[in-house]
Parts: sequence; structure tokens; C-alpha cells
Amino acid sequence: MRQRTIWLSMAALLLPSTLWSISSASADDQTTPVSVHDINIRQHDVSTQETAGTSQESLDGATFGALLGADIAAQRGDMGLAARTYLQQSRQHRDVTLARRATQMARLSNDPRLVVTAANQWAALDRQSATPRRILAAVAAEQGEWATAMALLLEVDASGQDGDIEAFLEDAITSGASAEELLAPLENYITRQPDRPHALTARALLRSLQGNNDAASRDLERAEALDATLPSLWLARSQIALDREDAAAALEYARRGHQLAPDDNRFILAMAQANLAMNDVKAAEQQFDILISEMPDNLQLRLALAQLYLRNDQPKAARRLLTPALEDDSASSSGELYMLAGLVSERLEDIGQALTLYARVPEGEQFVAARVRGVQLLVERQRIDDALDWLHKQESDYPDQHAALMELSLSLLDQNDQRTRADHLLDSAIEDRAPDNDALLYIRAVRAIEHQDLKAMERDMRTLLTRDPDNVDALNAFGYTLTEQTERHEEALELLERAHRLAPDSAAVTDSLGWAHFHLGQLDHAVALLKQAYAMMPDEEVAAHLAEALWADGDSEQARRIIAGATTRFRHHPTIDDLLTRYPLLTPLSPAPTATDSSTATSQENTP
Repeated sequence: MRQRTIWLSMAALLLPSTLWSISSASADDQTTPVSVHDINIRQHDVSTQETAGTSQESLDGATFGALLGADIAAQRGDMGLAARTYLQQSRQHRDVTLARRATQMARLSNDPRLVVTAANQWAALDRQSATPRRILAAVAAEQGEWATAMALLLEVDASGQDGDIEAFLEDAITSGASAEELLAPLENYITRQPDRPHALTARALLRSLQGNNDAASRDLERAEALDATLPSLWLARSQIALDREDAAAALEYARRGHQLAPDDNRFILAMAQANLAMNDVKAAEQQFDILISEMPDNLQLRLALAQLYLRNDQPKAARRLLTPALEDDSASSSGELYMLAGLVSERLEDIGQALTLYARVPEGEQFVAARVRGVQLLVERQRIDDALDWLHKQESDYPDQHAALMELSLSLLDQNDQRTRADHLLDSAIEDRAPDNDALLYIRAVRAIEHQDLKAMERDMRTLLTRDPDNVDALNAFGYTLTEQTERHEEALELLERAHRLAPDSAAVTDSLGWAHFHLGQLDHAVALLKQAYAMMPDEEVAAHLAEALWADGDSEQARRIIAGATTRFRHHPTIDDLLTRYPLLTPLSPAPTATDSSTATSQENTP
């Protein structure tokens, strides 16, 4: 199962196009601009003539004027207006050329609903064309409606054309679709059309993902009997054999597929994976070298192959693969590259090089994670001072990340029982960076809250708000602390109302404001706001606030439902545990199901 997930994520890099939908749709959906002067109202094939009842005729004046206006709108960038005009004329004249042009423009408008409307019109006028159905499938996939997308591609398959079902399947699974939702339309289709090799191959892959390899093998045997020259059949056979730890069979199937489709690099990848599974690193490297030579600038491919090496305990091979990218200046902005290279160096026990690589991870999504890993490496070796120096040296390279680096230093000291040293470090940094130290002041104020030093918290918060009255984080933290830990609820309400006006879509601010209203006894306002907050941010603390407000407002039944749902949803719920200690009667009357870490709502919750 794990091997398949790896294979799919890498195979997606080797598809003819990054998005299966674009490559699939390109066959007869030419995006070359069509001028109104090039269009006659006509039918292009027998099937269209049968569907649409208009005979060949020249553009009339009204139609010509409308389409000319559409072209002008397109030139000005208003692709939506252009698409709607072409669509209207297509409906009036029942012409496939206009419908296709409407769909092209709709795709450029980035309006999914308009794309669907235009593509449906195209499909209605030209029932033999696969392209509009592929486009509709692509839109459904972009919306996460995987079963709908699969059903549309199966319509293409039923017409005798290639629906690219297997390529879609790879994209869907790596994008988060479940095997179950994709299987449902496939099962229905195969019941009606039992002799479709593409559908059988796709079902085999899904069954294998579910661990049902015997049923998958039966599907593949049927598919082979129907069409043994189908490359996707042998690709699926190779994948499933690899899952079953039969690397020799996986290699043989991949070779057969490569003979049928020598230009499909996925077979080269499949052969390399099989070689790695047999510990034939030299043969795997030869295959990988072929892929890299054909796509030398494909950094994601290089990274994916290096990850595969690591998973097969081949860090030296992974380093050889990554070295050219590390020496390429154009790859210097890739945090993923330096993170992976750092992990490779760790596996090779080259800690100094790992730290150097982690320090090169640029600002972005992986910046903090890289520094955390570097600190962990040094702490594991009892080198706390070295970890602090390592973080400190990076402050000049990343001045905008000074606060984030400082937080890591403080956390490191706190976790090693050096809180006093952490406080001194932060105080010195605030003094050195004055007056541009707002982020550090906020960090110190939050630490003061954690240590119950409300006087110090208030001092820093008021300094922050004097400098920046619209600092939402400071308003929220200050107001919530006042309403939670003091009796100054009116003052807290004023701060939080300001924060809410500035950030009405913030779940944290909405929760704080609702909690302030609760402490003031304004239960209608409290319940309404806390319901909004819980809908925006399902969180066990917000759930506890909402349940307590509902209880105080006399709605004990809904309060218990919130508690039951939250204890099911969240494995750890200390705020709810504290609430139940104070209000034992809030305990749900029936035991909740086993808790998970899922954020999916349960049927026990009924939050309007």
C-alpha cells in the first residue's frame, strides 16, 4: 500500500502533461484564436448534422455583430462576456463551432460554472466528441467531485474513445480522492459494460489500493484477454506485483509495457523501482539516469527519485542525484531541495553538512521546519549552546524571520529548564531592536500570559496598541486575557469588538468576542458568535465555550451534543474535561464513539 502511494506520486511527474485534463482535452479543443471572420454557421460532420437542424448558411448581420463584439471583449480581457455571447449564438443557431469557441473562452475566464454550461452545449451538439466530456470531468475534478469526473470519463470510454481513465486515476488518488468514491461509478459501468479493458484495469488498481490483490489480478487477467497490447494493463500489473513484493514479476511486466510504449517514461520508472526492490542499485541508477537525461530541468522528478532512494535506504545514491541541483543557482529557492538534501546528509552521518543545508532553506513554508530539525540534531547531541549560536547566526541572513528564530531559541531554553536565560535573551533582543521590536514585544506579552504575569502582559500590549491601534493579534490576545483571567469584561469587550471590526472572518477573534459576551451575561450574543466561531474553526476549546454558553442559556440538549461530538472528534480535549469537572451534568447521556484526530464533523453535532 505504501509503495503504491509512492509510485503514484512519482508517476504523476512523468505524465505527458502536469494535469491529465489539459493533455486529454487538447486533441480536438484547439485554443488557437478563431476570428469571427473565419466562422460560418455550419455543421462539420454527419453526427452534428443529425443533432442540429440548421443548414449551412452565412453569418447574418445580427450574428456577425454579436460575435464581433465578443471578439472585442476577448481582446480586452473580458473572456466571460465573450464566452457568454458565443454560447448564446450557439444556442440560437445550434452550431458546434460556436459552442466549442464558447468553451475555449469560458476556460480562459476561470469561471467553472460558465465552463460547465458551454461544455454541456458543445457535448449536446456533438455527441461523438470526447473533448467536452473531458473538460467537464476536469472541472469536476478541480472541485473535488471525483466520482462525477470518473463517470464522465467512462462515458468517453463507452463511446469507444480513450477516456484516459488510468491517468485520471493517478491524479485523483494523489490529490486525495478515496478508492471507494472512485470505485462506485466503475462498478456500475463494468456491470453494464463488462468487456472494457481500461475500466477493468482501473478497477484493478483501486482494488489493489484497498489491499484486494486477488480480485485485482482477476480484473487484469480479463483485461489482458480483451487487449494484451494495452500499455496501461502492464503498468498496472507492474504496480500490483511490486505491492505484492514480487519484484521480479514487476520488472518483467514493466519491460513488456515498455516494449509497447517505449516513449512512456513511467515504464522506465517502474523498472527502476523493481530493480531497487531487488537491491540492484546499479540497474536502478541506470534507469533513473535515462529519466534525468530526458528531463534534466525537472527538479520535482529529481526530488521524487531521491526520496525513493532514501526510502530504499540508499542515501549515497540520493546524494549523487541531488548534487547537480544543489550546484544549480536556479534551484536556490527550493526549500524542498535543501530539506531533502539535509535529510540525506543526516542518514550519511554528515551532521555539519545537514546543518548547512537546513540553514539554506529559504523563507517560506519549510523555513521553520528546517530550523526545528537543525535544533533537534544538536539537542540530541546535548549541544544546546551550539543550537542557540546556529539560530543566532541566521538572524542577519533572514532579518524578516528574526521573531520566528527568537521563538525557537526561547522554546529551546524553556524545554531545557532555562526559563530565566530565555527571559534575559528576549529582554536583550527587545532592547537592542527598539523601536522596531513589535513582534518581540508580542512574544514577551504572550509569555507573560503563560506565566500569569498580567502586569507585564498589559505593559507590552499597551505599548503595542499605542504604536499600532489596529493590531488584531494584540487586541485579541489582550481582550481574551482580560475576560478570561480578570473581571474587566467591559474593557475586554471593547478591545475585542475593535478586533472583530478589523477581522470579522477570524474564528479566533469571533470566539474571544463571544466569550466576552458570555462573561457579561449577554447569552444571545454569546451563543450566536460562538456558533459562528465553531463553524469556522472546529476546536475543542471553542466547543467548550459554546457548550457552556448553551448550558447557561438553558439549551442542555444541544450543549451535550456539542460535547459528545467534540470528544469524538478530538483525541485530546483538556478544556472540555475541565468543563465537565465543573458541570458534571453536561456529560453526554450516551457514550461517544472512539475519538479520532479527524476534523470531520460527527452526526452527534448539530451546530446551526
